[in-house]
Formats: sequence, structure tokens, C-alpha cells
Amino acid sequence: MHRFLGTLGFAVVGLLSVFTWSLIDTRLCTAYARLCIPRAGECGGGVDTCPITTQVFADFALYLLAPPVLFAGLGYLLCARRSNFSVVAKCIAIAIVMHWLSTFVAMRVFHI
Repeated sequence: MHRFLGTLGFAVVGLLSVFTWSLIDTRLCTAYARLCIPRAGECGGGVDTCPITTQVFADFALYLLAPPVLFAGLGYLLCARRSNFSVVAKCIAIAIVMHWLSTFVAMRVFHI
């Protein structure tokens, strides 16, 4: 039961991390509009400007579901043995920072 609840808790934290990053990204785009300009030939300027294709849907699903799955995997591995609270908190903090940093670099620096 401990492992299941740990995995579920980490998955929820991963989903919250996605939503929190979206809020941070919105603020970054407001403050630094140059970061959010789409490349030539790409649709941009809002949610409804891009046609819904299979690739767009798969990208969105991957963007939304990959962090909770990876966080859940981390929780599963971490909760295999009894870990104290400070180790769990440090792992969550490191995972969130890595998620936000990799998302920022991928989306705003390399425009992937």
C-alpha cells in the first residue's frame, strides 16, 4: 500500500508540475514576448490557430502525460523501501526543477 500511495502521490505532483509550468510559461511569454514568437512556417498565436492533426494530438498528449508517468516511476522506485521525508522531498524538488528546466529549454530555446 505504501508503494501504491507513493506512486499515486508522485503522479499527482507530476500533473501539478505540468499545470504550474503552464502558468509560469504564460508569465514568461508576457514578460519576454520574444521567447514565444513561433518560427516561420509554424502556426502560432493561440490554441485555436493550429489545425488538429494526429501529430498535434500526440504531442499534446505526450506533453500532458509524460511528466506524471515519469514522476510516478520515480515514486515507485523511491517508495520500494522506506525513505525518510527529507529524501522524498528532495527527490520531488529535483524532479520538478528538472522538468521545468528541460521544458523551458526544449520549448523556448530550441523550439521543439
